[in-house]
Amino acid sequence: MTGQTVRSLLFISTVLLLVGCDRASAPKSPASMPDEPSPPFRNVETMTAYVGDEACTPCHEEVASAYQEHAMARSFHRWTPEVRIETTPDEPLLHAPTGFYYAIVEDGDALYQEEYLIGPEERRLHELRRRIDYVMGSGSVARTYFTEENGRLFQLPLTWYREQGWDFSPGYELNNARFDRLLPDRCIACHGSYPRPIAFVEGKYAELLPGIGCERCHGPGALHATERELGSPADSTYDDTIVNPKHLPFERRLDVCEQCHVHTPVTVLRESRDAFSYIPSQPLRDHAAFFKATGSIDIVSHADRLRQSVCFIETRPTERPLECATCHNPHAPTPDRGTQNQPCQTCHPPATLGRRLAASAALPDHAATANCVSCHMPTVKERAVPHGTFTDHWIRVLTASSTPAGARRAGDRPIEAYFERDRTGQDAEIYQGMGEILYATLAPDAELLSEAAERLDRALERDTTRGDALFMLGLAYRQLGNLDGAIRALERSIRMDPDRPQRLHALARAYETAGRDPGNVERLYERALELQPALAWIRADYARFLQERGRREEAEEAYRLSLAERPSLDVAAFNLGTLLTGRGRLGQAREAFQRAVRFNPSLAEALAPLLYVRTAGGVVTGVRVLGSPIASLPVRYRGPEAVQVSVDPMVAQAGIMFVNVRPGASVRIVEPDGTLVRALTAPEGQRLLWDLLSAAGRPITGGLHYVEVRAQDASGRSVPPQRFALGIVRVGD
Repeated sequence: MTGQTVRSLLFISTVLLLVGCDRASAPKSPASMPDEPSPPFRNVETMTAYVGDEACTPCHEEVASAYQEHAMARSFHRWTPEVRIETTPDEPLLHAPTGFYYAIVEDGDALYQEEYLIGPEERRLHELRRRIDYVMGSGSVARTYFTEENGRLFQLPLTWYREQGWDFSPGYELNNARFDRLLPDRCIACHGSYPRPIAFVEGKYAELLPGIGCERCHGPGALHATERELGSPADSTYDDTIVNPKHLPFERRLDVCEQCHVHTPVTVLRESRDAFSYIPSQPLRDHAAFFKATGSIDIVSHADRLRQSVCFIETRPTERPLECATCHNPHAPTPDRGTQNQPCQTCHPPATLGRRLAASAALPDHAATANCVSCHMPTVKERAVPHGTFTDHWIRVLTASSTPAGARRAGDRPIEAYFERDRTGQDAEIYQGMGEILYATLAPDAELLSEAAERLDRALERDTTRGDALFMLGLAYRQLGNLDGAIRALERSIRMDPDRPQRLHALARAYETAGRDPGNVERLYERALELQPALAWIRADYARFLQERGRREEAEEAYRLSLAERPSLDVAAFNLGTLLTGRGRLGQAREAFQRAVRFNPSLAEALAPLLYVRTAGGVVTGVRVLGSPIASLPVRYRGPEAVQVSVDPMVAQAGIMFVNVRPGASVRIVEPDGTLVRALTAPEGQRLLWDLLSAAGRPITGGLHYVEVRAQDASGRSVPPQRFALGIVRVGD
């Protein structure tokens, strides 16, 4: 979500012919120009600490005070009653696909987002509140909100839009993440000052500072502050203790803005880079690879649209080219209507326009008081941001043909690169492949994912340095069910760097699924958690692994540690409930199940029925249905044609029956992280027996699973897919 919107007109500081801006053709690519090196800055060349804005204010009080009026200074902060601009809506919002209602609730000095489900007789089946702790966005367009849980920030479902009021946050209307969407580091990297992140843990920080700080554009400030405090004089040419963008060559100045103002569907960080490692004066192309959908036009990508403008292209070789900072002074608030046209009039004075357009019907629109930006940089709607309008930075005379509808041609790759090095460079195919994997995962598109993985695999065939790319390849192969390919790629990535917990965990899961030596699996889990004990989801997976091995006391301790770190981790709570049920501790099991259902009411269907599976010698010997461990469950009616689960005691073979399955339907049993357990195809009739064995012939593990059903009707058309939760209590060996 963009925290501020750019409203000022771009200042053109050198004279250019009006005819140059009158071209209504499709956007051009900027002319090729030499890439000048940046002058050296010691705060970039040597390890330098970030110190925050408070260290800057004593010497730069006037600039710091002016900056507080800029939208960037208000891009991220704690929510308090004093900064409130939102009203409370009269009616809740319904997320129709899931049936959840969302409301804004005031309680004392706090503001909450509340979720609930309505059952028979208008009775609430489920209710959960999350406090608004942080705000992202200045409010110029919108403000979105985050709640904090043990240092982790989670996005909330509702966003406040200035023109609309309350509605769903971007993406939530399509895929309701409820309260589970962790704040990505990439968001904080552009909406906040440099935080103190917890290593390897996304969305958790030891310290968060408000707003976009000085160091986002000037680099780390400890060296500069220390030398000025000691009275060391600055160099007479330029101060090399801190980056000042005015001393940077043209492309590096643009990079300072583009680090946050290039918006593309896919961003791939370069090898060994993280969200916070870019420092102004460095080439942005060496930090990240940007990709957009082939043939698409990204209106919100201000920097990319500006680069396509004739004004930009034709002034680029001059001494004072058109650039972001030509108009957008970060040390001053956005100019008002009375002053925002001055940049245009520098090159296109009203008298010149009057003479040129004397016989034109457009003359009245070009008076000295006219608003240039409304016609030549129109406000447009961006479909990815509900109720969000943005200034289109492609400067032009707007005609019916001036905004071409891009189209992807047959044979095109699905995404196209922003930087030249990702089109023709020696590592272009690697980053293109990584980008396509991310794009296919978001789509989601299994065929495209398979093609992308194969291409990336070929590109990495002899590479011994790209651990991040190999890790991504391993995840893609695992998602596709290619365990051999996944293990090969993940092992190579770990050989390059054995101290990345996510890589160790991914290999542990692949080894588990492939039935590899449990001792090796356990060592991978233990090393990952040794590197970062706060990785609650990895610890929950380790607990499930221990549970499967029959080491129940160790598994229980691991589940409880996982929940202490991340209390709302519903899968860990549910699996703990199955473990305690198997040990006969039904009261404690009930508490764990209630906790799981409180945070995720859809898990109630995994308790109705809850299946009790007995095994001996690696064989399923029996299965029965347990009574509900919770007296009242928020289970919603799924309809008469929904696939149901039953246990038929008259069937000789131990297993469960899926009822109401269309002939030929695909039935997949998967673990919560998407790992495939078993794939079945329904025979003729409406009943399908599953023997509770995995694809490897081993009994199903205890805990939470999901059933995914895809089918076609009699005419061959796909019917809406079904997905429901399944709970397993496993006892025996």
